[in-house]
Amino acid sequence: MDNKITKKRINDHLEYDWYKYLIIIIACIVLVVFVFSQINSTRDYEDVQFFVSCYKSSNDSFAASAKSDMNNADKYSEKTYGENVLLEINMEYQDPLGSEYGTLLQTHGMITSDVLIVGKSLLEQGGATAYVELTDELLNDYLLPKDARGKDGNVGFKQDDLEYYVSEHNGKRYGIKVSDFHRMTGTGAYFTMDWRDISSYNEKYKDLEAEQQPDDEFYLIINPSSVNIGKFGKGKSKDGNAQALYLVNRFIAYYCYPYGF
Repeated sequence: MDNKITKKRINDHLEYDWYKYLIIIIACIVLVVFVFSQINSTRDYEDVQFFVSCYKSSNDSFAASAKSDMNNADKYSEKTYGENVLLEINMEYQDPLGSEYGTLLQTHGMITSDVLIVGKSLLEQGGATAYVELTDELLNDYLLPKDARGKDGNVGFKQDDLEYYVSEHNGKRYGIKVSDFHRMTGTGAYFTMDWRDISSYNEKYKDLEAEQQPDDEFYLIINPSSVNIGKFGKGKSKDGNAQALYLVNRFIAYYCYPYGF
């Protein structure tokens, strides 16, 4: 058999089979792009998602402040929260009276978010037990800021410096009340829309039923499906990766002023 490679044979081969090589080249390009996109993409444990559905923030400096604290060895304990691998802190603000709110809560809130802020009515609908229980260990060792002043004026928050949502079903804590935080509402607040003041929304929500009026209390809750809450999750989170808990810690310190910083 004559297997000699000649210029004519190469030209004939390319003339009839060129499309095969084009397909191979395109496939290689797609494969390279896919591999690099996977290498450079943010993984679940490298970002923390906040689903905020009570106020619209006029100040986006919380994420920057929290990241700065995480890079400060005096403020961030790797022994407690794990190695600092966090790349993104995302704050999603949703109108709790919006027509798509229920859908967004079930998808963005319960599926992709680590920390949520929701109205009391949602917790009273029987869904509180779907969130992480705020045990003494979780509060004292992870969530309560040790570098901020509590109500007594001393540095270090205590459990009774905060108010909680307690389930009528089992008497356990599931939410931290944030609607009274100084920087959440009132003069000088970072959040500009107070849903407790329905008078300013009468026109927008003139057809709203009485039972659909806005909540007057809002609570911070933690999604047990998060991969950023260490041993307090449903098994998807590594014990040494609890960075979402640190961000809750920073959220309390940041917004609870004048008892905070």
